[in-house]
Amino acid sequence: MAESKIIINVGSRNPTKIEAVREVLQQYPFLNPFDLNSFEVSSGVSEQPMSREEMEIGAANRAIKSFNKCSYSIGFESGLAESFYTKRLIDSCACMIYDGKDFYEGYSEGFVIPPSLAKLINEENLDLSQVAKKAGLTNSEKIGNEKGIINILTNGRYVRGDQIKSALKMALIQLEHSEFYR
Repeated sequence: MAESKIIINVGSRNPTKIEAVREVLQQYPFLNPFDLNSFEVSSGVSEQPMSREEMEIGAANRAIKSFNKCSYSIGFESGLAESFYTKRLIDSCACMIYDGKDFYEGYSEGFVIPPSLAKLINEENLDLSQVAKKAGLTNSEKIGNEKGIINILTNGRYVRGDQIKSALKMALIQLEHSEFYR
């Protein structure tokens, strides 16, 4: 008899996010085998989230809106939040896994946006992709759908997919070890 597959939906069609999810889920035996579906859904937040709250809401909205005939849905929202201490803008990613009742959340590490880019974001109301292009760091219209600005700033040592994987792995802690979170 064939083993039934777990159905997992992702609230995005961003190829970087989909591949990151596929790679991470393969490392978790309790989620295998799985079928992965992706859906284009609205985050319900601004194009460039500017707070941790906005990132969490966007990730949760994506997870809720993609929850359809599945075991779990996953939403991601990257954004910028001001550091309490230095007031610099920090880029990070929020992940919400939804099972139809509960959320399992995780966050990636963050990095400081260069001040010249932060200034453009604040003064011209541009998102990070637009700013990176305007500053001549890339020719890409949507660097977030590719390796991300983090790839440029780390000279190729880190890609956006790594940040997405990190957020997902942090959310999976609660799902894999639910006995500690009751």
